[in-house]
Amino acid sequence: DVVVVPVGFNAVMETENFDRTFGLPPGQNELIQEIAKVNKNVIVVINAGGAVDMSPWIDDVSGVLHAWYAGQEGGTALAEILFGKTNPSGRLPATFERKAEDNPTFNNYYPQNGNKIEYKEGIFVGYRGYEKNNIKPLFPFGFGLSYTNFAYSGLSVKPLNDGNFEISFNVKNTGKRDGAEVAQIYVGSKKDSRVPRPFKELKGFEKVFLKAGETKKVSVKLDQRAFSYLDVSNQIWLAEAGDYEILVGRSTAEIILRGKANLKTDL
Repeated sequence: DVVVVPVGFNAVMETENFDRTFGLPPGQNELIQEIAKVNKNVIVVINAGGAVDMSPWIDDVSGVLHAWYAGQEGGTALAEILFGKTNPSGRLPATFERKAEDNPTFNNYYPQNGNKIEYKEGIFVGYRGYEKNNIKPLFPFGFGLSYTNFAYSGLSVKPLNDGNFEISFNVKNTGKRDGAEVAQIYVGSKKDSRVPRPFKELKGFEKVFLKAGETKKVSVKLDQRAFSYLDVSNQIWLAEAGDYEILVGRSTAEIILRGKANLKTDL
C-alpha cells in the first residue's frame, strides 16, 4: 500500500572537514523514480545534515520526512510518526533551496584565488538572502507539517514601560488531533533605514501544545535588541526610531498576523 524509501548519506559521506554533494548518492534518485512509477504512495525519508536536491522526484511522491541523523532510536521515532502515534511538530532551522545555485552563498563559496573566501553576501544569508534575491525556496525557513491544523488571531503589540514590547496572539488547534505549533515572530525593518537590512528577521518563537479544539494565548517580549543592527562605525547596537512591522506566522513564507511597533527615539 505504501513504500517507505530511506535515502541520504552516512558518516563516511557527510562529516567534518569536507563538503558532500548537494545531490543524493548515485542510484538513489533512480530508485525513488522507478518505485514512484508503479506506486504513487511513496514516502521518502532523508538522512542528511541539511538540504538535498529533491527536484528529480519531489512532484512524484506523496511525502518527504527529513530525519537528519536521528541516532539509535531514530527508527522508533520514524515509525511512531509514520503510523500516527506521534504528531510531528518539527520546523526547519534552515532554508531548503530548489537547486544549489539558489543559495545566497553559492557565487561566493568557492575561492577564486587560493583558499581565500570572501563573504560577499554579508548579512544576507539564509532566508534573508532568499528574500533579498526574490528566490522562492523549495521549503522555507520555519516550515513543517502536522497531522492537525492551527489558526491565529487577536494580535496585540503593547509597548511596556521599560521600552520593550509585549507581542501576544491566540493560537487554536482547529483539527481533530492533539498537536504542537511553533509560532514565529519576525520584525520587519524600517523602510528608510540608514543601512541595508533584511526584509524581516526572526526575533522570537514559542512552541504551543494544544489539544484538538483548544485555544491558547501566546505572549513574547521583544527588547531593544530585536530592532537593532550593529553600527559598525561606533561599534554599538543601534535601534533607529520609527515604525517596524511585527509579523507572526508559521514560516518565513506563511505570515498570518501583522502589526506595528513604533520606537519614539533612537536607542
